[in-house]
Amino acid sequence: MTDWDIFRNAVQALFSGQNPYSVGQGELRFFNPPWMLLPIAPLAALPPLTGLLLNALVSLFVLLLVSRHLKMTKWEFFLIAICPMHLQSMLFGNVEWLPLLGLLFPAPIAMVFFTTKPQATLGFILLVLLRQWKTGRWRGLVLTMAPTVILAILSFVLWGLPPVPGLNNPGQRSLFPFSLLLGIPALIFALRNNDDRMAGFVGPFVSPYVTFHGYLPAIFPFKGKWMVLAVIASFIPVLLGLVA
Repeated sequence: MTDWDIFRNAVQALFSGQNPYSVGQGELRFFNPPWMLLPIAPLAALPPLTGLLLNALVSLFVLLLVSRHLKMTKWEFFLIAICPMHLQSMLFGNVEWLPLLGLLFPAPIAMVFFTTKPQATLGFILLVLLRQWKTGRWRGLVLTMAPTVILAILSFVLWGLPPVPGLNNPGQRSLFPFSLLLGIPALIFALRNNDDRMAGFVGPFVSPYVTFHGYLPAIFPFKGKWMVLAVIASFIPVLLGLVA
């Protein structure tokens, strides 16, 4: 069963009045916040292969928009698009593009997108909250978090707490807690310098759970020849057979 199969089944469960968290068994289940299912519902309604292919095209398009927002060159966008994390995400039908959409929206909407996969976007979340604190103090934080909090409460009331991936999850590729040696300095740098690109590096290196494709934002801070080296290095786990 691929990620796309799980997402399609979760969408079907949601719109048929069932609990999307009931989809799948064991470690092959739907783990994400249910509100992530609404943006992908039109794709999930299509035949499986058609939806999978269109999801890949959407992923490329969103990555292009995000790269422009982050002031990346066309060459840097190309490198990120062909990195193995993005290729794996497209092949398996994952939606790493969805949380990245938050970079293109105002803070309250951004948080809704970021929280669909906080393990990949924690750096973005903390950076947005810091910006809102600086401009609006508590009022800014409340207004920013309100839509996400409301969605989380509704989700809990309707479907209960989400299942949590275990250490034996087949997708688990976290280096936690050793990765904190990279994640924490990156977080400090991103917050001090108001740096969106460095904020992308943070999430995968501070999260106890992250998939291989979840490392996609970790490529964002690199520029020029350093991005070439980073993308080349990202193929090493694939060549060693550590990831599918």
